[in-house]
Amino acid sequence: MKILFAADVHPDPDSGAAGTELRTIEALRELGHDVDALWAGDLRRRIRHGNLHYLLELPWAYRDAIAARSAEKPYDVVHVNQPQAWLAAREHRRLRRPGVFVNRSHGWEPRIAEALRPWRWKYGVPEWRFPRGVAGRPVRYALHGLYPRWCATASDGVIVSCSEDREYLLSHYGLAPDRVACIPQAPAPVFTATPVPPMTRARLNRVLVAGQVAFFKAPHVVAETFSLLAARNPDLSFTWCCPESAHAEWRARLTPAARARTAFVGWMPQEQLVRLYDAHGIFLFPSYTEGFGKVFLEAMARGLCVVASDAAGMRDVIRDGATGHLVPPGHAAEFAAKIEAALADPGTAALAANATAAARAFTWRRVAEETAAFYNGVRPRLL
Repeated sequence: MKILFAADVHPDPDSGAAGTELRTIEALRELGHDVDALWAGDLRRRIRHGNLHYLLELPWAYRDAIAARSAEKPYDVVHVNQPQAWLAAREHRRLRRPGVFVNRSHGWEPRIAEALRPWRWKYGVPEWRFPRGVAGRPVRYALHGLYPRWCATASDGVIVSCSEDREYLLSHYGLAPDRVACIPQAPAPVFTATPVPPMTRARLNRVLVAGQVAFFKAPHVVAETFSLLAARNPDLSFTWCCPESAHAEWRARLTPAARARTAFVGWMPQEQLVRLYDAHGIFLFPSYTEGFGKVFLEAMARGLCVVASDAAGMRDVIRDGATGHLVPPGHAAEFAAKIEAALADPGTAALAANATAAARAFTWRRVAEETAAFYNGVRPRLL
């Protein structure tokens, strides 16, 4: 197949969405498909403000860039990241171009907004603030309400990474089941290229968190969980891998006991991240929700015992008590209790080994095969 990918990100393998697009492209090429790509540098941008760019410029930038490439070469598939692809999808149908138009979401934003709402109330973190929020509310309604709906209904097919997103698309937009594929992601090859070190007590006594500190990642729950564990378990130490700009704020939110035993580290290349995983035994992943949450799968691949929220990709992949532990989102006391139970359980090493085997079954070749099969099964939607 001849496939055109488009994503308003830079092709960085260490980045979440960009890394997913890059790995999928590479795997599709290894299967023999002819894949071209449009990245952020190929899309027109004059508006520097993020939300205004997404609202007023990106839909037209996608439309024009895809039109230019399609005029040069006919494609069997146009595969576009982000809901701002709605205008390009409509144009594809209006012009009756050959091939199918597929949208891929790394997290369906209306569903995520709904899932976060009660937690925003709990922690006093509103979606918008007066007075600036009043002006921004219509922008958010378009970006997180209208654009996703328009994109889903105009595209021939939609690919998501977790079953919660798929169920949302079916129930809220009335899409036919054969138009929505749930294709879980995979760890990058670097996380499966070398043997996993044995689980030791020294590893188990080190708890790791890695990721953004955006609200959906539940940094409040991380701070509460670390603080609870530090008060009751003097042998434990903690590592929080997140952007350096966030270190001071979240260090201050820890209790003195937790603060004294928590190392904050910044972003690092994947090769260094492997070494960080290998030095720890417990991986805490308490996101309120996710599009998928690829880092928990990386941690499983490196033989950590993952304690994660019972949501999104974690719920789809982890078998509770067999390849990891699932906890209701938002409950720091339950996360702490589950980690303490894992520390006391002699079967935790076997669980971590099961996790490694389970994670390594998720490969980018599998992603590419399922993606290509979905392309072949989707039929163009006529006006």
